[in-house]
Amino acid sequence: MGVKTAVTAGAVGAAAGLAATALIRKKSGSDSVGDGRHPEGWKAVTVLGDADDFTSGGYPAPLQRLADELEIRIAPAPGDKGFEVHARRRTDATASDDDADAELRTALRDAKQLFETGEILLARPRPHGHRPMTLPGRAVDKAEDEAKGEGVL
Repeated sequence: MGVKTAVTAGAVGAAAGLAATALIRKKSGSDSVGDGRHPEGWKAVTVLGDADDFTSGGYPAPLQRLADELEIRIAPAPGDKGFEVHARRRTDATASDDDADAELRTALRDAKQLFETGEILLARPRPHGHRPMTLPGRAVDKAEDEAKGEGVL
């Protein structure tokens, strides 16, 4: 297989993946099974480490900023693989549902990263510099931009 054929196959595969994702998002409604929303608004993240270290001196900064607006539960993770942090907005929270979901999801992910690695990992700016823009590269950039507030990358 030549380089040109491989690049073409990659571009076609990326386009097919984007089209399938768009169709799935279009077909799924907010009441669909598997839309990622807990019926009571809980979001959760599994953290590798000791739960006592996580809560000592207050929660990590991203979660601490929202702590007054949240209900937070900590439970052991299955198989002794760290612990789970469950959080949801109190019913009197002021942000809209979508904004609140994205803000809470981001705070949980950032708190996990800060606790596990000591820093919040960023996809941009890229430490390795600029790369040429390609069709698959655009798809990856779009996924990275959307991943912080919703879904998983």
